[in-house]
Amino acid sequence: MKKITLFFISMSISFLSAQERNCGQEHAMQQLQFNPLMLAKYQQQMQLSEQAYNSLLNSQTLVNNVNTTLTIPVAIHYPDAGSANATLRNCMRLLAQDQVDILNEDYNAYNSDISTWDNTTSSFFPGVNKGIMNVEFEIATLNHPAGSGLVNGEPAITFGYDFGGPGNSDWDSNWAGYLNIVVKNLSGGTLGYAYLASNPQDGAAVFIDNGAFGSGSGCTGYVPGAPYNLGRTLTHELGHYMNLNHIWGNGTCGNDFVADTPQHNTSNGGCPPITHLSTCTGTPRELTMNYMDYTNDACMYMFTAGQATRMLAHISTIESNFNYNTLVNESFDLRADRIVLYPNPNNGIFEITLSNNNIFESVSIFDITGRLVFKQNNINNDSLTVNLTSSNSGIYTVVVKSEIGNFNTKIVIK
Repeated sequence: MKKITLFFISMSISFLSAQERNCGQEHAMQQLQFNPLMLAKYQQQMQLSEQAYNSLLNSQTLVNNVNTTLTIPVAIHYPDAGSANATLRNCMRLLAQDQVDILNEDYNAYNSDISTWDNTTSSFFPGVNKGIMNVEFEIATLNHPAGSGLVNGEPAITFGYDFGGPGNSDWDSNWAGYLNIVVKNLSGGTLGYAYLASNPQDGAAVFIDNGAFGSGSGCTGYVPGAPYNLGRTLTHELGHYMNLNHIWGNGTCGNDFVADTPQHNTSNGGCPPITHLSTCTGTPRELTMNYMDYTNDACMYMFTAGQATRMLAHISTIESNFNYNTLVNESFDLRADRIVLYPNPNNGIFEITLSNNNIFESVSIFDITGRLVFKQNNINNDSLTVNLTSSNSGIYTVVVKSEIGNFNTKIVIK
């Protein structure tokens, strides 16, 4: 089993063979060293996300226990399409919706090719289950940022907007609170990139090449090219945004910090056979159909349950930073048992409230090392006052389970 621990990403760059997809995530992370402000924010966010992940593992809470849906507001930007006419813009809106539909299928395991896993390949990977995120990605339509040129009711899809401004930054504070997707011609053959453990509060984005966005025949200047023409490039890059590393751990027999993924010696391109084995210790069968490998779109079709749990842990630390008032129906925006902590930060005494009149089943609190510092079961109420005055100052992760079996996590600062 792989060791799960806090880490900072290696700054090495992989040189890929021609048949493989080219993801720019490693290079993007390398460039953070030249941006001290964003590097500090990244390191802080990574610490929070890793703590939330370790707390879920320690509490033995699995993502497949989640049976309510979190809706995430999406904004899509075509910065090079300012001169596109009405017909082309309509085509690009349809292409954007097609890509969002693909995300919803892939992240919730109702993509049509998941049947290959269910009926065939899962038997070759005992103990590995498919991951189901229970999230919905929805293009925002309300309360657009000032200066966006969009009116209420229009989808948050921009044409010619200079995302990041004149400095060509990968963050844009005008679009904070959205899952931003920027579609443009990326240099060097890169199909896409995103920063690990991204935060919508910073106006972070996922960047996708205009030849790898969506599926089908595409639109003029935005035609998905085989073998990366099924929208899986964004599925892969969004995994990075949600704090997933490449499945080979960005190194020979590296560690992706997910316990249920077999160790890969390196990336895989094309469509390897199911008999393909790793050269790492024990020669495990490689999970080449995983979205975080480099295989062709048609040959990747699943996340693992462990990867889904890792992504969910990250989402729990950034969920409150999404602008839910941009969505049509806010009643679908948040998990049915959303928790509120007040005050936060605090002196060690704070109240936890569970929304929608749901009742707590249990509350567990872990310190930054993953040590359990508070546990209470059978609360039979929708609020609980916690006293951590005897604990050290620092960051703690609260894991709440409701009576209907849902769970949520939250960070609290003493």
